[in-house]
Amino acid sequence: MCGRSAGWLRCAGASRQPAKKLKKSLLRSEKLSSEETPKSLLPLNAANQPALATAVIKPEQNTTAELGVKTRLLDNRLLLNVDVYETTVRDFQTNVVDSGPGALRGYLANIDKVRVEGAELDAAFAVTENLTGHLSAAYSDGKYISYKNGPCPLELIGSTTTVCDLSGKALSALPRWVESLGGEYAHPVSVAGIAGQAYLQGELQTRGKMFGEPSDSQYAVIDGYSVVNASLGFRQRGPWEVALFVRNLFDKNYMQNLTVQAGNSGLIVGTPSDPRTYGLTFRANF
Repeated sequence: MCGRSAGWLRCAGASRQPAKKLKKSLLRSEKLSSEETPKSLLPLNAANQPALATAVIKPEQNTTAELGVKTRLLDNRLLLNVDVYETTVRDFQTNVVDSGPGALRGYLANIDKVRVEGAELDAAFAVTENLTGHLSAAYSDGKYISYKNGPCPLELIGSTTTVCDLSGKALSALPRWVESLGGEYAHPVSVAGIAGQAYLQGELQTRGKMFGEPSDSQYAVIDGYSVVNASLGFRQRGPWEVALFVRNLFDKNYMQNLTVQAGNSGLIVGTPSDPRTYGLTFRANF
């Protein structure tokens, strides 16, 4: 499926998506897609010469199978989409370790295979004429199927530990769970003789814990977190809208990413969360 939470998963270049209408309010969809990513060049070898033996990284080969259902329930007051998928990536591009004579170094190359299996749910619902909401949840189970010459996690690096077999380990930068729950209450009002809607919106976003870098080091685990966003605005019955917004309402502290630096120094760097942010937006359609 296109647009997974895993950053390396991109929209397929070629796809086949037959859809079968089972009932007026029920639609079943099936999709099989594949993709190639561009080739890349490797750095120089330990002798400061081009690494001709492995000078070009092979393109990734992505294959996705997906089965989903889209339906409308409760007199169209509930829209529900559910799907399950499996994505296999051959020649996955990531860092590998060369422990041959001359130097111990890591570089970008191909590993045999990774796989992600998961399910997604999206729902939109109307509680009343003025109160609406949405819910989404995604479960992803990603693993390195074959990753024999991976970098060792920081806690296992020693004088004799150079390469680790990461086959069967969890994919980095892929949380197991991602959820979102939001709603909007809108009420007709008139401001300075301008008819429109005043509205209040809120959304809770949560992400489960994940590994921040490919070795799955216990020192690079990014804990799960929840963030609340909200906005209060006025929507004209016409082309424009104005709103006050606040992101990260409760000023939650969390890490967006973590990376273990090269050189076995033990240095770990990361990007912290954005603080509570207020602002004003104005939108106009022409």
